[in-house]
Amino acid sequence: MSDTDASDMPPRVLMICINRRFRMDEPSCAARGSEQLADQLEAEIRARGINLSVERSVCMGHCRTGPTIRLAPGGKFYHGPSAEEVVVMLDELEVLCGTTIDDTNAPPLHLLGS
Repeated sequence: MSDTDASDMPPRVLMICINRRFRMDEPSCAARGSEQLADQLEAEIRARGINLSVERSVCMGHCRTGPTIRLAPGGKFYHGPSAEEVVVMLDELEVLCGTTIDDTNAPPLHLLGS
């Protein structure tokens, strides 16, 4: 058993809900632009070399406040981020998760396991 608490580990996955509801009168993350947001985040995370993978997921139960983004492990949620909040979030993730820009020969940390 490890002395490291799971909550002390940096997030390894950025989950983005891309769920689209069939009824047009019900809110959904996809109807609020989550697919374009996922494209943007994937490109920015790759360009910055952030040690984080992006996973497109189905409903996380926050349809009314989406698009919904969740860090895992850890569980921090972002609801309906503005363009400015996305930039701040990426800056925070760069510090929290680290980057591979400085060492181009090293695999991303999230691929190394524990």
